[in-house]
Amino acid sequence: MLSVFARALALHTGRMTGDRPATTFITGAAGFIGTELIRVLKARGHEVFGLTWSLDAAQRVRNAGATAVMGNLLTPGQWQDEAAADWVFHLPPHPREGARVTWTRAAAISRARVSMDARLMDAVAAGETQRIVYVADTSCYGATGPRPITEDERPQPSAWGRCLAPAFDRLDGYIAAGLPIVTAFPGWVYGNASWFRERVIEPVMAGRHVLQFGQTGPWISPIHVHDCARALVHLAERGKVGGRYFLVNTEPIRMDEFGERFARLANRPLRVWRVPAAARRLVVGPVLSDSLKADAVFSNARLRGLGFHFRYPTLEEGLEQVLGAFHE
Repeated sequence: MLSVFARALALHTGRMTGDRPATTFITGAAGFIGTELIRVLKARGHEVFGLTWSLDAAQRVRNAGATAVMGNLLTPGQWQDEAAADWVFHLPPHPREGARVTWTRAAAISRARVSMDARLMDAVAAGETQRIVYVADTSCYGATGPRPITEDERPQPSAWGRCLAPAFDRLDGYIAAGLPIVTAFPGWVYGNASWFRERVIEPVMAGRHVLQFGQTGPWISPIHVHDCARALVHLAERGKVGGRYFLVNTEPIRMDEFGERFARLANRPLRVWRVPAAARRLVVGPVLSDSLKADAVFSNARLRGLGFHFRYPTLEEGLEQVLGAFHE
């Protein structure tokens, strides 16, 4: 049994000081943020276990450097033993950006999210976990207007945020029961993969059209995927139990600036296919449509107050890394 001092030191440094490295368990490990989080943790000496649902996803987890654990949060299994790790990062699944989400599908996702969270928290409660970093969705706060809001602002969920509310509202109960949960709210996460590669990088580099809704996009708060992963680890080290933290860059952008700035940096022409705003609901469904038209601007003052420093503090610096990674 480690002493209180040794555990405190382990929490600060991200390593256990006993005979083994700190163990970390990640749900959603094969995803965009999950694989980057694995790389960051492995570079810090963690032993990482990533929960995954398929053989293809398991290979992505192994390629990133973690041990793949086959399982599903909705079903009991061996994964529950691995979940009782020193650190747990819960990255619940999110419908792919641009995919059509109906009310029926959203209701099913909402019910599943509650069940997944409950099963994970039950498994974690059986161990001696030091931190649980719960990755939530900024849609729980809803439209913000063009000025950044802080985590203390009263949430006014969007349609999608209301679907997540049953799970989100249970977090306070888990915290009151003694689980060391820190809640993270990433903004628009971009990088050389996922939605950004499919909807911005590849169309621009291939000379195809970039899809945009309306004449101008809303104001949003972006963050590079590497900084997002680093910030999650920072919260595991220094985040306050019960605390909420927005993971975003300081400067908001218009959503359509992703394509414009990347095309300019890549020295490629930008071809845009503008979908009328009225067609937004037909393309993405009624649940996500308001998330693509409303301003979502957040303050990172609380994150910076913990001593976090961005590797890519501006969109231009982040896009330079993305372009270089694409060429590699």
